[in-house]
Amino acid sequence: MAHEPIDTLGKATRHNMLVKAECSCGNVRYCRSADLMMVYGGGADPQTLKFDCGRCKPQIKITLLEVHPEHLPKRLMIHKPMKVGGKITWYTERFRG
Repeated sequence: MAHEPIDTLGKATRHNMLVKAECSCGNVRYCRSADLMMVYGGGADPQTLKFDCGRCKPQIKITLLEVHPEHLPKRLMIHKPMKVGGKITWYTERFRG
């Protein structure tokens, strides 16, 4: 039985995945797929989300990561979106699996 590709934030959230946005300059950000789903909707394709880098303006590589709490670094920081007055703002918090 073949597995269905994970091509939406809803599917990634059901698998408890993180979205990793990685810039060619080495800047990396992690976001919970569930947090992104609350902002962009469950049908959004994670590969088409727009991320930018504060250091440069390159093409950003998106990767979905399955969460295994026993294998994650202890100090993993994630970025959470929050809508404030119709505008999306981001803040950083420590990841708790």
